[in-house]
Amino acid sequence: MKISKTENKLYEKTMIPSVFIKEYLPGLPAVAVKLYLYICYAAENEIECSEDALAMILNCDVSVVSENIIILESMGLITVENDGILITDIIQKEIDRNYRLRTVSRPDDLQETHLEKKYARAKIQKAVSDKFFSGQMPIAWYNEIDLWFEKYGFEPDVVFLLFQHCHQNGVMTRPYIRKVAESWGEKYHIRTSEQLEAYMNSYEEYKGIRSEILKRLKWRRNMNVYEEEIVEKWFYTYKYNLQIIEIALKKSVTKNNATLATFDAIITSWYKNGLRTQEEILNYEEQKRSAYAQTKKQPKSETGFAASAEQKNNFTQRKYDEDYLNSFIVSEDGTK
Repeated sequence: MKISKTENKLYEKTMIPSVFIKEYLPGLPAVAVKLYLYICYAAENEIECSEDALAMILNCDVSVVSENIIILESMGLITVENDGILITDIIQKEIDRNYRLRTVSRPDDLQETHLEKKYARAKIQKAVSDKFFSGQMPIAWYNEIDLWFEKYGFEPDVVFLLFQHCHQNGVMTRPYIRKVAESWGEKYHIRTSEQLEAYMNSYEEYKGIRSEILKRLKWRRNMNVYEEEIVEKWFYTYKYNLQIIEIALKKSVTKNNATLATFDAIITSWYKNGLRTQEEILNYEEQKRSAYAQTKKQPKSETGFAASAEQKNNFTQRKYDEDYLNSFIVSEDGTK
């Protein structure tokens, strides 16, 4: 037979482990705490609810619920499955981790570092959300940042500094930030904050050059991501300073609607010709001007084109004897 008792559901208790309050709560955003408490309550009372229902209960947007579910999962508090959410037994997890015989390997020793890494990443994502999105970072950004962690191996601090860098430049669009992340990760192989610091020291010089280029061209706008790629190539790959770049910029007075692509063709030709110093480039340009001036001085042929020196007197004059010339004379009877 079934034995049961009558009780008022209103006065039931939902048990929250003390380890949650001590170890997890300080690092969680407020919405994540509320979400976790309600999930625990729903689990004990066998309440089924969708993300839409959770959003209504917590009085927030569905995207906020999705974002905080990811945070809870990254902290190891829940596991998201196809048909629902499984709450982790964090008490048993702590027992297994701390109270096994030291002769026996802990079951999560191999995962501990991974979990710590996930926790550090979650903290940085929250810091980015709070600092640059007023705590409302779209869920797509979380996926983007996770991709950067895996693809480029960024340390968490590098991700925060990435957003700070783009914010200081006044551009917070996703294509721009994504392009900077790609540049740091693939082009400059930045992984740690120390590597980033070394890069940023040189970046200050780069910013000065970029600013001077904008002044020289009288642009009243920021460069887009593709224009910045061109200037970065001049500075980081070609190792050209402002004095060298300025030689190309001065050519703008002779060109209509000159763009960075125009100057890039000039500067790239210098690099491909092995020119590395300002003196070498100035000599190269002077030789080009002299050769052009020499071409302009050459006399023109009947067709209007300058005659090539190689085409003058480069043939042997034919010699004709008297018999050969008489062969063309026609007699009175019509015969030669």
